[in-house]
Formats: sequence, structure tokens, C-alpha cells
Amino acid sequence: MSSVRLLSSGQGLAWESLVDLVGADSACVPRVVLRDRISAVLVEEVPSPAASILKQCMLAGGADALVHREVLTCRIPASRAVVYGTPSAILRGCNSLEGQPFGLSDTGCEIRKLMKPDALADRLRVNNRNLIFTETPLVMGILNVTPDSFSDGGEFLSPEEAASKAVMMEKAGADIIDIGGESTRPGSCAVSAKEQIARVIPVIEAIRNFTDVPLSIDTCLPEVAEAAICKGAGMINCIDGMETPGMAELAVSLGVPVAVMHMKGIPETMQINPSYGDVSREVAHYLLSRVESLVNRGLSAGSILVDPGIGFGKRLEDNLSLLHSLEWIGLITGCRVLIGHSRKSFLKTITGIELPDRRDSITHVVTSLVTGADMVRVHDVTGTVAALKLALAIRRAL
Repeated sequence: MSSVRLLSSGQGLAWESLVDLVGADSACVPRVVLRDRISAVLVEEVPSPAASILKQCMLAGGADALVHREVLTCRIPASRAVVYGTPSAILRGCNSLEGQPFGLSDTGCEIRKLMKPDALADRLRVNNRNLIFTETPLVMGILNVTPDSFSDGGEFLSPEEAASKAVMMEKAGADIIDIGGESTRPGSCAVSAKEQIARVIPVIEAIRNFTDVPLSIDTCLPEVAEAAICKGAGMINCIDGMETPGMAELAVSLGVPVAVMHMKGIPETMQINPSYGDVSREVAHYLLSRVESLVNRGLSAGSILVDPGIGFGKRLEDNLSLLHSLEWIGLITGCRVLIGHSRKSFLKTITGIELPDRRDSITHVVTSLVTGADMVRVHDVTGTVAALKLALAIRRAL
């Protein structure tokens, strides 16, 4: 079996050097240098016939492999190979390696280990219920109990209305429901802890009269989080990466899972000329720093979700780049990935649909197309569940 080594999990590659390293045709450099946000694995000493098989198997999965230019002629006995592609494409290529000669089955197993770190949690425990990660993302239903959220403000102000909506979302297939008492739409102002508590606690109490569905509290304030957890929430969803003093310590002391998000600035000003040099890399490394900080305080990495913050201090091109980079964000951080793209304004920019509540259908398109999301935070649970079922059926039919 050839030895394998991970070269990149999306941080960028010195392609010219890699072409020289394996002896590949230099004519491919202009093509491969355009590829970024991918993983790359170096495989040492692959017999020439095996190198050709390796390349074909990776191509079958949607990935590729750089090999020496003379492997087809067998003028050299062996070649290094650089396998590259998105993690999911490389994994599909590994599936094609099963049963192949020259020890390629074992090589595929070693590559697979690099693409799927053992530390990646297979479940999230919320409110004494295990949420199992599978082929399709878990569904987090949005329940805003605010007068001014961008698409559903004022719809669920009474505890009875909110509880009824929560029960409906659970029946529709929501794995968890996220309750927020503060609008964080662009341009919104902060809401006090006292006001947030007055909005969310009666709702949590009302929901708990009907169902034990897992609940998440969407807040940046430790006072709100603690009150919500005491009344029946089981997770904290924090848009500022849990940087508010006391939030990280609270999560550790309560032993609850958390979602940490990237946001550039604050909601009131975040959409005023945001800019990035490399948005995917900057967001990924910010999230990694927050994960490391939480783990150092005693929180298990398996209880942390990372959220790239679609629409939070992001331009259209930033949102699209992040949606394209979810897999390697998960690899870099070692955590499952949550995305909140539902009804966001970047969908309006692309499609021209003005009213947020009319954007559910295109929200479902994004949910079905992107790879690497382990949980999706959405308004329309029924449509999301249906879209995910259809996408899974199509994938399994291929």
C-alpha cells in the first residue's frame, strides 16, 4: 500500500511545485491553479499501472489526480500522485477504488480517513434527545418572537401562537426549533436582556406544555441563555461567536451544545460596505479560533456547530463563496456546519423576488444544491423536508 499525506483542507496550494513534485505535464498548471477551496492528498510511490487506475477512479467521483506524465507508457516504474477535489468528490473516488488491484483499496481507506476525521461527531445531544447526522442535513425551524424580524416579525407574539407554530414545525419534520427574541436583520438595534427574556420565556413554557421537541435559544446574552435553558431550551445559538463575556463559561457550566457564527461587525452596521480579502479563509479561521477557545474552556468539539453567517456582513459574492466552501470549513474546524440562508436578501439579488416570505422555494433550491451543511436553519420546514427527500432520492438513483 502506498503512503498518503494530507496536503490541504482548502487553505490553497502551490500547484506549480506539486506539478514538479509528481512530474506531471506542466501544461496543466493554468488549469489547476484556478482550483481552490479543495482538499489535496499526496500519495507516495504508486506503481504506474495503479496510478492510471487511481486517476480514473478519482475522475469517476468528480475529483482528479496529478500523476507523472509517463505513467501511461509505463516508462517509469512508479509515480507520486496528488489527489485533489472537494472532500465529497474524493470520497466518491475512494468508493471506486474498492476492489482495485495494487493495494488501491487500502490506499482508498487511508485517504478516506483523512477526509473524514474520527473526531467529527455523529450526533448532537439536545434536551436529552440524540440528533443523528445522516446523508441529509438536520432541520432547524425558525421561531422568531419579535415584532420586527425581516420576514416574520409580529406573527408569533403570543405564547399560544408561538407554541402552535412550534408543534406544527415538529410535525412537519423539524429536528430542533430555534427561538429568538431579538431581530438581527441588517440595520436592527440591540434588544435588552430583560426584553428578550420577557419575549422568549413564556413561549418556551408554552411549548413545553405540548412537546419535548429540542429547543435552541438564539441570543448573544448570557442572562437570556441561562433563563431559557432553565425553562426548557437545550442549546445556545450565538451569532457573535460566543464572544460576549460570560457566554462561553455559561455554556460549559450548563453542559449544553452551542452554535457559533461569524459576523462582521454588528447587525446595525454589518452591511455597510463589508469587504474581505478571502472570505472563505477568513471566516473559516475565525470559526476555528472560536472552536479552539471553547474547547480550551472545557466544551467538547462534538457539541459545537459552526455557522459561516450567510448575510451577516457579507456581499453576494461572499455568500456564494461560503456556500461553496462548507465542506472544508467543517474539515478545518473539526465541527459540524450549520447554515442560515432562509429567505435572505442575497436570494432577492439573484432572483428578483422582493418579498422575503416568497423566497422559500429558492431557499429549498440552495438547501438541495449545497454540500457540507449538517443542519439548515429555515422558516419553511415542510418545504425543506420535502426538498431534502427529493434530493436524496435523486442522489441514490445515480
